[in-house]
Amino acid sequence: MFVMTNEQTITQHLEELRGRLWIVVLSFFTFSLLGYWQSGFLLDYFSISAGPFVFLTPAGAFLARMKIAVFSGLFLSLPVIFFEVWRFVASGLTARERGALRWLFPLFLLLFMTGVFLAIALVIPAAFRFLLNFQTETIRPMITVDAYLSFALFTSLAFGVVFEFPLVIFALGKMGIVSHGQLAHRRRMIYLGILVAAAVLTPGPDIFSMLILALPTVALFEVSLLLLRADKA
Repeated sequence: MFVMTNEQTITQHLEELRGRLWIVVLSFFTFSLLGYWQSGFLLDYFSISAGPFVFLTPAGAFLARMKIAVFSGLFLSLPVIFFEVWRFVASGLTARERGALRWLFPLFLLLFMTGVFLAIALVIPAAFRFLLNFQTETIRPMITVDAYLSFALFTSLAFGVVFEFPLVIFALGKMGIVSHGQLAHRRRMIYLGILVAAAVLTPGPDIFSMLILALPTVALFEVSLLLLRADKA
């Protein structure tokens, strides 16, 4: 009887997992279609700063739209993915773990999406405008749409990941790996590390793009310190 119950429980979990995977797949497919539908608008927006794009293969324009569709599907599906993951694992967690993850998941998602949005809306256009200033009468840009999208994708993901840094710091503090005192004592070195990382990850040598990444990261780091101090108190 006990074995039968276990088998039924495993079967129920597998059925639940399959159902939630279908929801994620449907969400990705729906948002990918939306991204493909709006890909022309996005390419027009990107071309404002980069100029007219070219493509070097017969399928280049189509593949560019597909790349936008896939990225849009993944990006816009993130809330659904996190929600379904949360619903699947929540029943196996303790009340304390559920309480921690209830705010951790939304905050992780918010920080990542904020970083991606800042990259697309501000950093990438500003970086291209700066870089195109170096053209001359004898050096003219001819930017392929594939090169631009690869550049934009890398920059967007880099911003999304770096914006998770304060959350990682807070999690390490909660686990006892680092303390508020240690982080506060090394604040200058951490600031320097943030500036160096921002300089490496941001496109182009302009200071504007670097500060767009560095300043919010520094501010969020300070918020993490305040949270650690309040939690310790």
